[in-house]
Amino acid sequence: LVVEELEPVIEERVRVLGIPCVGKEVVPIIGELSPSVLAVSRAKLEGREIQRDTAKLNVELPGRPPVLCPGCPHRGLFHALTKHDVVVTGDIGCYSLAVFKPLDRTDVILCMGAGVSMAHGFDKAGLDKKIVGVVGDSTFFHSGITGLLDISYNRGCSTIVVVDNRTTAMTGHQDHPGTGRTLMGETTIEADIADIARACGFRRVRVVNPYDLAATQAAVDEELGTDEPSLIVSRAPCPLHQRKPVGKQRLLDDDKCRSCRVCLKLGCPGLEYQGGKPRINSLLCAGCSMCEQVCRFGAIQAEADHE
Repeated sequence: LVVEELEPVIEERVRVLGIPCVGKEVVPIIGELSPSVLAVSRAKLEGREIQRDTAKLNVELPGRPPVLCPGCPHRGLFHALTKHDVVVTGDIGCYSLAVFKPLDRTDVILCMGAGVSMAHGFDKAGLDKKIVGVVGDSTFFHSGITGLLDISYNRGCSTIVVVDNRTTAMTGHQDHPGTGRTLMGETTIEADIADIARACGFRRVRVVNPYDLAATQAAVDEELGTDEPSLIVSRAPCPLHQRKPVGKQRLLDDDKCRSCRVCLKLGCPGLEYQGGKPRINSLLCAGCSMCEQVCRFGAIQAEADHE
């Protein structure tokens, strides 16, 4: 039995190899394969009749809302934006997840590249708040540069942030013109986002490491206070693409913790709270140190430092 969403790609390859199989005879070719849908597929396979609305699991699963991964560098940038009452325009990518609480720092999402162009449109429409447009590094290269040029050419005054995690993270970690590698893994030119912004006419361009919360906050504060367009490149590699932790795991000292829950405002799934004091899940902690940086009581430390 081959269970795959949408087109029977694997099923066809299995058949080409001469291996008998069952696939789209029982598994739908459209829609998401939820547990109830697969229960109907199993019933068909076994020759039973079952209605989809009655095919439910007899277990209660915990809620799993989509969140930025543990150690995601985008978290540092959006945490800095929580300190300002601004309008944030975004588009499609991992950073879209900043729309959810507790970060809650994306106000409108349209399409890829729209993080830049919508920011310019809101600015020219006379919105009475500062506007921040957010775009990913891969999206910047295929549909963000034109919007950036429009801002400069038409004398806009928005702040654009390129969240550069050195890969096309949301759709499978493909390379792009900014990584220095082709899709076939060959070495090629490495286009520099900051240089392109300057070539588009931006005079205020800066690169920050989003894992350094103080430096990132300072950059955001300063650029939001200017009266001309600016661009921030928030650059740090995706931990999933790197396939290694960001740093040493963090530990929480219960004796020092005051349960202020400031660390929970980062929205990191490695930080858990069920009343009382937060705790750090050692299976999820990527060692990014952001929780340690926001803790005002020194209750969170790197594993070696704690020992």
